[in-house]
This record gives sequence, C-alpha cells and structure tokens, in this order.
Amino acid sequence: MTRHIQFRSEGTGMSQRLTQHVRVMADNPGASDIHVVPEKGVCMSPRIDRRAPSKLGSNLQKDAEPTQARTPTATTSSVKYQTQRNADAFQGAAPRGRAQVAFGNTVAALNTNAVVAPALTPEQQASAEQAQVDATNRQDPSYLTNWLKDHPDPAQQAAFMDRFFQYGTDAGQLLDKASEEDLPVLSAALDAAYRSGAVTLDELTAAVGSHGAGSWGGETHETLAKIIAGTGNPELITAYAQRELEIMTASNPADPARAVAIATALAGLPPDKLQEFLKNNPDALGHVLKNINDPIIGGGTEALGKLLDAASAIQPATPESIKLFMDSIGHLGDNPESRAAAARFFTQHANAILAAASDASGSIGSAGAGKLSEFFTRTLFTEPSFEGQEAFHSFITSKLGDMQAQLEAEAHANPPSQDAQRLARSMGSLVGAIEGGFLLSVEELNKRNEAAEGMAGLIFKLKDLLPTSSIPGLGQLQNLTIDQIQNWVTEALKKKPDDPQDAIPFHQLFGEAISNPALRSVYDSARLTSLENRELGLNH
Repeated sequence: MTRHIQFRSEGTGMSQRLTQHVRVMADNPGASDIHVVPEKGVCMSPRIDRRAPSKLGSNLQKDAEPTQARTPTATTSSVKYQTQRNADAFQGAAPRGRAQVAFGNTVAALNTNAVVAPALTPEQQASAEQAQVDATNRQDPSYLTNWLKDHPDPAQQAAFMDRFFQYGTDAGQLLDKASEEDLPVLSAALDAAYRSGAVTLDELTAAVGSHGAGSWGGETHETLAKIIAGTGNPELITAYAQRELEIMTASNPADPARAVAIATALAGLPPDKLQEFLKNNPDALGHVLKNINDPIIGGGTEALGKLLDAASAIQPATPESIKLFMDSIGHLGDNPESRAAAARFFTQHANAILAAASDASGSIGSAGAGKLSEFFTRTLFTEPSFEGQEAFHSFITSKLGDMQAQLEAEAHANPPSQDAQRLARSMGSLVGAIEGGFLLSVEELNKRNEAAEGMAGLIFKLKDLLPTSSIPGLGQLQNLTIDQIQNWVTEALKKKPDDPQDAIPFHQLFGEAISNPALRSVYDSARLTSLENRELGLNH
C-alpha cells in the first residue's frame, strides 16, 4: 500500500517553500517503511550553519505548524573539540555526539533537570519570530531577552535559540550589542540550547564574523565573549575561543582586537579546563597577550585581569599558568584591573613563581629578574592605585620577613646548610627585583614621585617586621611616620639624581637583620645580580 502525504515547510529567514512527498509503503498491515523523498525539482534546504541568511528577520513568515528544536547531530566542530561524548543531563539517552561536561555556576541552576524540548505553540512561535525581527530591525537585543524572560522554560528557550542561531554572523553581531544586565539570561539560554542539541558548535562558530564578512577590524566582540563565558560550558567556550583565535591570526588581514574576546571567553573556563587549554595551545596566549593592548582596541579593560584571576584558580600552579603570569607582566601597563589581578596571582603563588624563576642554587635568572622588576614597578611603584594594593604591600614585606626569620634559625651555623644558602639567594634575588622595580619607575618611566611614595609605603610596612632597623639621619624605623619616611626618600633621590640605586638602602634594612655573615654575603651577592638584571624589564 502506498500513501502520499503532502506538507509545506516555510523557512523563517530564506522564505523557501519545500513540497515533499512522504511515501509510506507497507508489505502487511503491521509493518511499514517510510521514505522521505523531495519532490522532483525541489532541493532540500541546506543546514543554516553551513549557509546563513544574510539578514536576520528579513521576509520572516509565520510557520503553519509548531516548531520543535532540532535533534542533535554530529558536526565537524563537535568532532574537532570533543570526539568522545556521553549522555547529557538534558536527554536521558542522548545520541552519540553529545558531551557530558562540568559547567560553571552561572547557569547551573537551570541545568539540573532532564527535559525534552517541546514544540512551541503557534502563538509562541509567532511571538519568537516577531521578537527576532524587532531585535534585528532595531538592532536592540532587549527584544530577545524580554522573550526569554517571559519564557523561562529551558526547552522553550532552546527552541528560541535554535531559530536565532540560524542567522549566522547577524546573530553574533546582535548579541554583541546586549546590555550587561541581560548577559546572564542569554548565557543560560545558549547553554540550554547547546545541551539540548538545538544549537551546535558549528552554528556557534558560524556566528563569529570574520574581517569584512559580518565583522570589521577593531571589533572586540567582548560582549559576545561574555555571554559565552557566562555559560561556564567548556565546549562552547573552547570552540568560540579557537574560532576567534583563528580569525585574529589570519595573515590577511590580522584582527588584533579579538584578543579581548579570547581572553574574556577563556576566563569563563573551569580551572581544569583552562589548564587543559593552556597546555594544548602553548602559542595561543602569546598571540592574545601581544594584542591585548593594541591601540585600535576600545574597551577590554578587564579582559587580562579576568584571565589572570582564572589562571590563579588553577591549584596548584602549573608551568603553563606561571608562564601566563610571567608573559602577562609586559602587558599590564597602567591598567588597574590587570595590575590588581597580577598582584593577586603573585600573592597566591609566590613560592611557585620564585621557584620557577630560580636556578638550582636559588638565584633568580636574568630574564626572570627583569620580568619581576617590571612586575614590582607596576604593582608597587606606579599609579594609579588599584584595589588591594595596600594588602599587596603588606604581603611583600611579610614574605621577606618570613624569609629573614627562617635564616635566623642558622644564625650561628658555620657553614650554613645548603637549604639556608638557597633561601638567602632567593631572598636576595627578590629584594633585588623589588629595588629594580623602584629604579625602573625612576629611571625609565620618570615617575619619581610615584616611586618615592611606593617605596615609602613599603618601608613603612617594615616597622613591625624590623622594628630595630634604622634609617640614616632619621632614627629607628619603629619610631617613624610614613610622611617622615616619604620625605626622606624624596630628599635622598634629589641628592643623588644620577645614582638612585644608592639613594635608598632598602636592601640594607634586611641585610643588617641577617645575623650569619656567610648568609648575609650570599644575600648581598644575589641581590646585586638581580638588581642589575632589571634592565631586561619594560620590554628591553
């Protein structure tokens, strides 16, 4: 028995009508085979993620039948970014090709219940289409988020995003205009759509415009990146970052502003997934950091800081996360958010950083000393101030005080142990890098007043650690005010404008506190070597 069923399907953006015949053939009443064959002369509509409409919302027509989110299918991107996938919480028994991943807290509350995306009713479908038309015609994403807020069911939101991501770069451009308060709504909807199979990695990456094709040079895509980072979904974030990186590094033409988007997106990865990305893409962050402060970039002030905070969450610190920190130092500049995040990273991982920068003897190598000197220039001796700077001053002096106290355990040892000598070299190298940071601020940046203020604050913090230490001409440190110390530093610089390193005997305050003469000699030698290597800082 052969039965012909005719139905009409209207494309939402391309206004295509396809007529198909469904031929149902049965050899007996209890069994049948169904074959779907396009009518002669009619081509099946291609997947939108392969060829997106040029204009979102153009010629949209209401479908006669309710729309349901597509069944997830394996895609090139899904194979590229994760070949082995398991059942997803959205589906009791997902088809092969979906992944089970650890998501961030941003949308976790929406992802706990298994749901199957129901078809939108004709009324919901019509309102969804209208919201998307209004959003694109007015270039106002609030029409999208208002619809999503009115339809909080994750399955309905998945169907909505299914429709929306059919429009490729137009969808990405529109999302990049979203307001900060609407980002969590869009992140949750995108995560729901991906986990249900309604939006694929191919469709996501197709929404990222390339230079001259849905995007122009100088666009950071920072807002779009925030939406994707807000999902906490490693697969979405990784696929997006890889696509932006691919476009940014294209030789004709390069698009450095995308560095902001890449850093912003990667900051949304869970610590283990960020570590995985850093290890698998050793050169990627070099491209990002090189371009993060490009003059053509407008905005992106928080991108590097957020990435450093995300890397700081990798516990314990890894060679990859420490490399990111060290490589970022030359790009901190005057940015308060970046400098604050770098200070937090150092506070969290000081021992690992010093160990990575030191040789077997405990001395910090020349390249490491140069970078750390610049780090201290940016965090201790230049303006503007940043949140947590006072606490960072306290941490540095406390760290040095702890090292000095450990050396006193061998005050009378002759000879001192190898461990004590290694610690003395490490302490000397650290003090040399701090003094190097002070001198870079004075000599290279010509910020004598800022450097003097920073040094005075640092010395003042030593009152409780080294109370009996004295400053020539002023008396014991414990009896001095910060204003007295700052005036002394300022006058000392004026007296020796050509030799600022001799003007401030910061290192002597600690050197005099080391009782063992052998350890004091080791300390002084390492401090001088580190100080001389400051010239490798500030991109020399």
